[in-house]
Parts: sequence; C-alpha cells; structure tokens
Amino acid sequence: MKWVTLGMVLMLISALIVPVAAGGEGRYSYITVKDVTIQLEKGDALITMNYTIDGGIGLLVLLLGKADLKQKALNVLNFNDARVERLDLARIEVYVDNASEDYGQGSYWFPAHRFGVTIPSLTIITPQDTRHYENISDFPEGLGYFA
Repeated sequence: MKWVTLGMVLMLISALIVPVAAGGEGRYSYITVKDVTIQLEKGDALITMNYTIDGGIGLLVLLLGKADLKQKALNVLNFNDARVERLDLARIEVYVDNASEDYGQGSYWFPAHRFGVTIPSLTIITPQDTRHYENISDFPEGLGYFA
C-alpha cells in the first residue's frame, strides 16, 4: 500500500514538472491564458491575467500549494520585479513598479514587451485611452501616455 501511495504522489508531482511550453497559442504548461489587462498609472502597472488550468492540476495546486502556478503565470507575463497581489486558480494580479519610463512633466513611455506566450486578448488602459490587441506575443512599438 505504501508503494501505491508513493507512486501516486510521484505521478502527481511529475504533472507539475512539464515542458515549459506545451500546446498551442496562449498555453504555457498547464495554463491556458484567456486575457491580460495592463492598467498604467503614472509609471506603474497593475496587470491582471485570467486563465484556466488543466482539470487535474487544480487539485494538485490546492494540495501542494501555489508556488508552481505563481512561477508559471509570472513566466507568461514576463515582467521583471512583478509583485503578486492576488493569485487563485483562475487569475493572477501583479503590480510592477516603474513599468514605464518617466519622461517628465507627466509623460510616460510603456516600452516594447514580449510575453511568454501568445496572449489571445490584451487590453492596455492609460489615463487617456484604452487599446485592445488580439493574438499578440510581442508588444513591439511601446506606448506613450500622460498621467
């Protein structure tokens, strides 16, 4: 009985150790990205990613903790120094200080960015405008805005 239990635990843990990118667009390991919203205010960004995770993995995350889910979600977003504000089985919210360059006099530049996967729906919100993109893995042009 011990060996069966040990075998089951090892199989469950091995499900967390999967190739970095598995499957099609918007998919990273056991996470499938639904959408990402980046809300820019002054030089900082609040980033929300909604996703689904593979069925059996939800139970593993609940049993073993959210560390692997957190790391995979952060890899998808690919922002340096992102601080996780909220994380659950369907959403992550991160805050990034100084995500944009301060050009002075209330003007900012959100630079080009590369995500870890293709994002099916990306919304970027500035104080003046809301922009929507579909099926984007690179945000190559950057975006200027005023605070």
